[in-house]
Formats: sequence, C-alpha cells, structure tokens
Amino acid sequence: MMKHLILLASLLLILPTSQAAPSLQLEPTNGLIEGDAGDTVGWGFLLTNSQNYLVVTGAEFQSSTPSGIFTDFISAPDNFFVVGPGFGASTAWGQTFDVASQTGVGSFRIADNAAQGTVFGQIVLTYDLFTRSPFNSLFDPDTDTLSNGNLLTANASIKINAVPLPTAFWLFAVAIAGLGWNGQRCRV
Repeated sequence: MMKHLILLASLLLILPTSQAAPSLQLEPTNGLIEGDAGDTVGWGFLLTNSQNYLVVTGAEFQSSTPSGIFTDFISAPDNFFVVGPGFGASTAWGQTFDVASQTGVGSFRIADNAAQGTVFGQIVLTYDLFTRSPFNSLFDPDTDTLSNGNLLTANASIKINAVPLPTAFWLFAVAIAGLGWNGQRCRV
C-alpha cells in the first residue's frame, strides 16, 4: 500500500512539469482532399500548443509523386499568429481552407496533366518556439528563443478524379453525328 502511495505522489509531482507537445490536425481530419486536374484544393488546420509560444515559419507538402504545386498560406506575413498560453495568443488556432482569402495550411494546384489516382504525402510545418509572446513589448528574439526549425507533420493526400472531357468536345461530337445523320436522310 505504501509503495502505491509513493508512486502516486511521485506521478502527481511529475505531471505539472510535463510539457504538452504542439500538435497539428488537418481539415478534413483524414487529410484527404480531392479535385480534378487543373483544380486548386487545400487543407484547413487546427494547431494546438499549451506551453511556451509557437510561431509558424513555413509549410510544405512533401510527396514522392510530383503532381502539382503547393503554396504555403499558413506562414504568410498577413497570416501571422502566435499559439500559446496567453498574452495575445491562444492555445489553439485554426482556419478553414479558402483559396480566395488564402487561409488554411496552403493550396495545392493539381497539374493539368495529372493522372487519375491518389497522391500520398505529408504536410510538414516548421515553427519556432519562444518563452515570451512576440506580441509582448518586452519580447527579445535573442533571449526569448527556445528553439528554431521545429517540425510538425500530418499525413495528407490528394485524390485526383478522372479528367472530364471538355464540354466543347461533346458539342462538336454531337454536331458531327447530327450532320452525318442528316446526310444519310438526304440520300434516300
């Protein structure tokens, strides 16, 4: 019994000092987005951090299959935010994807010649960690920096749908068929 009490007391002393690691959750939660060749699609996100102050410095989509171009929105100067416990920050920050507003992790423009199928990869987020919020007037990057170039990853994939034939092609095909059918009727 005494061993259990000592173990429990030790555990309770350790818990308040443990740090919750920052986490990245993509939206949609399974990380799968879809579109046709030539479409621009993207991911929203929820970023959480309850210790210190996190500032995102970059994002990229890493995949072994080149099938489009990723554009980083989350670290753009107009999208500056701090994730942390107070002083101009919040322990959670999220955005939905919107290509027009350039919100979310970023956009992915599917190549015009991309083959149908699913491209698997990861969103890799780079961030710096500080002891004081950059919004604090006493913030000094030389003394308040804990670490630079930290990484968070989330599995992400892009389902590329079958490439539809252009509408003009179908109109042309119907017109040719109609002319052929009309020509058959005139000969009789």
